[in-house]
Amino acid sequence: MRHALLLAPLAMFALAAPALAGGAECQKAAQTAGMDHKHCTASKEECMKYMQDARNHGWLGIEYDQTENGNMVIGKVVSGSPAEKAGFAKGDVLTALNGIALTDANKDKLAAARKDLWPGSNVTYSIKRNGYSKDVSATLGKMPDDVYQAMVTEHMKEHVDVAAK
Repeated sequence: MRHALLLAPLAMFALAAPALAGGAECQKAAQTAGMDHKHCTASKEECMKYMQDARNHGWLGIEYDQTENGNMVIGKVVSGSPAEKAGFAKGDVLTALNGIALTDANKDKLAAARKDLWPGSNVTYSIKRNGYSKDVSATLGKMPDDVYQAMVTEHMKEHVDVAAK
């Protein structure tokens, strides 16, 4: 499943915060423009709220795929993004955010940590690259308008398609 860290707004927003409105499905969908949004079960209002919240949080500028075993592998680093400036690379496997392992068992800890990630926040991701572990630090930015508009447009297409059926 394709994801983007915008959001981190958290990746978030490389890894968006589950604590925000919109639910898990919208959260996953809001993390990237251009991802496949066929499984969002949130209302369009919930999704719009989530995406607006995501826009205001810190943005990293990566897209990632979550593998079946739960690994988050970077598929794209957005040109000019905080992630590019920090040295993230396609193929990096994200393993931790500010020392918190990126696992289902840490969902609550990660959500709490992400709540305070705003543009200008410093984050450190632990990654695996070519078999080696390392930390990469970045200063989150504000999600660019074109990225936000593409995210909203792409995700809202699903809500229009569902309503038309």
